[in-house]
Amino acid sequence: MKTRSVVIVDDEPAARLNLRKVIDTFDELEVVAEVSDGQTAISKIETFKPDVVFLDIEMPGLNGFGVAEATAHIHYQLVFVTAFQHYALDAFDTRAIDYLMKPVRPSVLTKCIKKILMQETLAREALESYQVSDDVIVLSDGKSRRMVKHSHLCFIEGIGRYRQIHLTPDGQLVHKMSTIISDTTLDRFEETLPKHQFFRVHRGFIASIGQISRLFIESKRYVVSFSNVESKVPVSRLKVVELKKLLD
Repeated sequence: MKTRSVVIVDDEPAARLNLRKVIDTFDELEVVAEVSDGQTAISKIETFKPDVVFLDIEMPGLNGFGVAEATAHIHYQLVFVTAFQHYALDAFDTRAIDYLMKPVRPSVLTKCIKKILMQETLAREALESYQVSDDVIVLSDGKSRRMVKHSHLCFIEGIGRYRQIHLTPDGQLVHKMSTIISDTTLDRFEETLPKHQFFRVHRGFIASIGQISRLFIESKRYVVSFSNVESKVPVSRLKVVELKKLLD
């Protein structure tokens, strides 16, 4: 059984203890750090790279939103815990998967933890079901390799020496990240990916045709938007006619 590491961040000792009592009842979870301020929280999260962080919002100095922003490059399941309801909308504009109101009832926290563990299980099962086949591409950043299903690719963006692969929501769940960096060139992606599924809409972008929801003009240029990803990608005017045919 894999143990998920947990960091608790709250300036109130009683609130930390309340969370700890419930978390300790789950064999799958291990609290690796308890923190009372934002700056220390950043340091501990960077050190432990936890699977789950329970994060208070109002704290002396740097608040919970500042901690979340500073550690956005580290993947973990984020749960905000606060006594103030008015933070709810701002919290869900972040990557938080839950928002718990203090004092947190044990039943509510238990439900939240079970949801986290279920998401982890589904993601692991999806990865284990992968087989090297025609619908999978192997991505490399020069240090590690990752297998990604074609159906989990939304679009690929050229950024300097590297390419940033933007994943669909299902792909984000499986790989626990929204994008993957690769050193594979766009030309190579264009050669490798199925022509009926992917199209190079611009010299710096390749898009999954099935993920495109709309082709339109914005600020005097053509762009495409996607069904489940809040991004827009430019389309070269030379590619518009061909793309329209593919979308039809």
